[in-house]
Amino acid sequence: MKVLGIVGSPREDGNTQIMIEEVLAAAKQAGAETNIFLVFDKNIHGCDGCGACAQSGGICKIKDDMQALYQKMEWADAIAFGSPVYFNYVTAQAKAVIDRTFCYLFSRKLAGKVAAPVLSLRRIGAGQTRVQLQGWFVTQGMVALRGAIGYGPGKGEVREGVVGGIGTTAMEECRATGQEIVAWLKKLGVK
Repeated sequence: MKVLGIVGSPREDGNTQIMIEEVLAAAKQAGAETNIFLVFDKNIHGCDGCGACAQSGGICKIKDDMQALYQKMEWADAIAFGSPVYFNYVTAQAKAVIDRTFCYLFSRKLAGKVAAPVLSLRRIGAGQTRVQLQGWFVTQGMVALRGAIGYGPGKGEVREGVVGGIGTTAMEECRATGQEIVAWLKKLGVK
């Protein structure tokens, strides 16, 4: 079982990274191999709508750091996709990653993978952002999980922050997400 954490934050060591690392630690403890991909220092362009991927069997012609992420996404059996919530959606960096997976609609390389949204934010927008990410997962044919939400206005404050649910902390919700990812992989027969 292989779980990839994608951190779609423009900042290193921020709340989203803290949450993804917690998800991955729980998945590893439950028996998964894990890997993390940070976009903050990567050169990933947005999709230019050229349509070359439709003609090439799902291969994107843009050569940038997304090529390394494609390899990691194909390696993974599950993806924990993390982003801060900016203006009721994922960051521009995370959206570029999402848009660049358009090529996978033709190759179906994400189909059947388990996916969970992991969102950090200050105040509002978690619910609609989670639903938007789950829509992307379903469009790609992935198994969409509930995921984790963590509130924390300052860098690192998500460690003590609350969640979208009741009676738990953000870190507890991240651990539960990592465990749920592994449980679903086992249900699907992934070893």
